[in-house]
Amino acid sequence: MSPKKQPQSLNSLTIDVLSNRLIEVLSDDEGIYSSDIQKFMASSTSDGLQSLLDKILDVIAQRGTGLQHLNLKGVWARDYPHLLTHLLLSLKFLKTLMIPHMADDRVIQAIASLQHLVKLDISGEACYSCTGIRLLKSASIRILDIGSFGKLNLCQDACSGYELVAEILENLPNLNVLKTYSFTGHSLLLLYEKNSNFKTKLTYIHATDCDLNVFTAMTATCPYLENVHVNCPREGVVARLGDVGRLLAVKITKGEEVELKTFLRDSRSHLDTLKLNHSGGSLDLSELCESAPYLSTLECYQMHLKFINPLTFFMCLKKVHILYCDISDNVVKTLLSNAPFLRSITVGCPLEMTDGDMFRILAECTLENLEELLLNDARFLTVFSVELLADNCPNLRLLGSLTGWEVTQEQIDSLRVLLALSNVDLTLWPQT
Repeated sequence: MSPKKQPQSLNSLTIDVLSNRLIEVLSDDEGIYSSDIQKFMASSTSDGLQSLLDKILDVIAQRGTGLQHLNLKGVWARDYPHLLTHLLLSLKFLKTLMIPHMADDRVIQAIASLQHLVKLDISGEACYSCTGIRLLKSASIRILDIGSFGKLNLCQDACSGYELVAEILENLPNLNVLKTYSFTGHSLLLLYEKNSNFKTKLTYIHATDCDLNVFTAMTATCPYLENVHVNCPREGVVARLGDVGRLLAVKITKGEEVELKTFLRDSRSHLDTLKLNHSGGSLDLSELCESAPYLSTLECYQMHLKFINPLTFFMCLKKVHILYCDISDNVVKTLLSNAPFLRSITVGCPLEMTDGDMFRILAECTLENLEELLLNDARFLTVFSVELLADNCPNLRLLGSLTGWEVTQEQIDSLRVLLALSNVDLTLWPQT
């Protein structure tokens, strides 16, 4: 049976009661506090809202001098860069800063003064110029989130694409991960052509429209490379991914089937994560078992999947995510049976599995490590399968998507009542 819920501590229970009471007061249309807040928000001018933002940022600046982590996602400080600059200059010990869509040149200059900063997110539409972003020089930053997915240029200035990112890589000598920007490979090619001995400490690269010249530059300049995302790779690139000696994780978008098979066959496989997106063709999961025995995470999108040899087992596989693929019931059953340490599986494709199939699977294997099972379109599975899984999977905590099963809302509601009365830690998804 699914695990029991742990009793809530008195401390957390008290906090829940207090916070719920506050929410009730503030959300009550007839309450004085709620009406006052609603009137204030409805009638506030831009000056009023700026005053409120001033209070938020001022409180952080005054009382957060020892703050190490600051996430301002959702707080729209973009229109008030002077306040943000003042705030950052007062937070000398920041290690993590998340301010997407907000940074201008003054903010970048303030960020450059943070000597302990390790993780920085200034992704999204930029307010800074090429001159401003060149001020970002740091020996401490390890993770940088910058730019927008699929967009070549960082800002509106000319030459703000490959060339500017290449300068950023030079100015951040200890950078391990450059996220969001999709053309890092081309920037590395510029650096490699300028100096063939140039080295980075990058462990992750997202390379769009990568050809063999770009790939050569990536492998030459990134000796610590472990994680590669190649988007629309040119001929020969996927087949040579095995040349990356420390490669643990790969994402391939729109690659070729023949080259993928070559990579999997020839790679010195310590591969932990494989994500295939729009790669077309077919993939034999039993061949993948043999070529990537340490695979922990597998994601496939728009592919034909098969499992020819049912005597092969994924002994390390923990997470499977399959969407919009051509996949048979037998392949799903084999995956469940031949991955003894599987924790999470999502299949977003039409299945014809029945309650009898589920009964036979559970009779043959315990699924004792399974924590999440989401079959989004399993129209022949009924409440009987829900009860089977809940009774026989000792660690199952999430089951869905039941709107794609032959289960009524009344049955789901009844099951939730039984689970609550039994104190069973199992969520039936989607929640209502």
